[in-house]
Amino acid sequence: MSLKAKITARGLLLSVACFGAGTGLVLAQSAPANPFAGMVRFGGTVASASGNSFVVHAQDGSDLKLTLPDKPNIMVSNKGTVADLAAGKFVGCTAVKRSDNLLHATECHIFPESMRGMGEGHNPMGPPNTTMTNGNVATIANGQVAAASGTGASATLNVTYKGGQQTIQVGPDTQITKIDAGTPAMVKPGVKVMGAAKPAADGTAQVGFLSLTP
Repeated sequence: MSLKAKITARGLLLSVACFGAGTGLVLAQSAPANPFAGMVRFGGTVASASGNSFVVHAQDGSDLKLTLPDKPNIMVSNKGTVADLAAGKFVGCTAVKRSDNLLHATECHIFPESMRGMGEGHNPMGPPNTTMTNGNVATIANGQVAAASGTGASATLNVTYKGGQQTIQVGPDTQITKIDAGTPAMVKPGVKVMGAAKPAADGTAQVGFLSLTP
């Protein structure tokens, strides 16, 4: 099953945020729309890998033996910059509406063409005044602004989706991540990973989704 058929971009981004916040191995919360219900969430560093099996060592010292299915859903996350944003890119931006009544992005994910259209739309998130917008960058205006990290590149994105559009401000402090498709060959010792897997009776777990950070 393809990644596009398995999860939505909105669920993906929310889950990645949850994985990044933890250091051990915990059960995913069950919810009707949760694509990871019944799976084990994991995060850590690949300690060893052989064939379609590998072991993840978490920061709390625990280990999890994992196996990859025949057609694994693997993606690679790399740090991006404002310069990587361009018209025609499909993005997912988490943004907060500030006192100026504008949406300011805290993070933006740039997705590959294979993930275009996933989770498309503009939706509220848990924190107050926080939304997630998944859509196509119709236009972009670049500039320079002052931020906590100093003066740096900025951009105003016009993100369109079925039924609407949003104008989103991206600044030097916005975390930008480029998402690309990955392969099993990239799962090797030393690579940082996070994902979700379904536990098996033999103590291992089969990966349902895997994100790599080289």
